[in-house]
Amino acid sequence: MAKKTKKYRFEDRSRYGRGILSTVAGSVSLILFLSTAFICMVMAGKAPLWAGALGFSGFVMGFYGMVIGLESFRDRNQSYTLSKTGTLLGGFMVAVWFIVYCVGLAG
Repeated sequence: MAKKTKKYRFEDRSRYGRGILSTVAGSVSLILFLSTAFICMVMAGKAPLWAGALGFSGFVMGFYGMVIGLESFRDRNQSYTLSKTGTLLGGFMVAVWFIVYCVGLAG
């Protein structure tokens, strides 16, 4: 049986653009969430005011990543892998931050 040795690739498609920006913004939101959760855990729930500012910044970054990811689907001749990743990660982080805020307001 003969093996396929040729791999086809679309040379005019690039991964660069707003998809990378979207993925980075979603990743920053995730890192801010993990660091804020760790700070609050270490401080036993008595974190200073700047921890709330980190939380708000994480929410804004997640929302920004989601919006930029959705806008990046308008670009033509682009691989949409990073656009999908950034949109999903940003949307997930917006949902996580919203749940954290609602739990904080309820309790």
